[in-house]
Amino acid sequence: MIKISKFGPVYRVKATRPDVPRDWSSLMPLSAREVVEELIRHGARLHDAYDAMFEADPVRAAMELR
Repeated sequence: MIKISKFGPVYRVKATRPDVPRDWSSLMPLSAREVVEELIRHGARLHDAYDAMFEADPVRAAMELR
């Protein structure tokens, strides 16, 4: 499961199995692009990372993830 929480212009992320090999959560706030990059770096599939970001904030994701 990937859960992205919006805090103004930044996000916090928590990812658990089966979407990532090991449970992970962000320690610092991240931009939309950083959310996707960190999820991929921690083992999430590209499609799952994008889908989670678009679900959390479709307008911002569309602007930042072109």
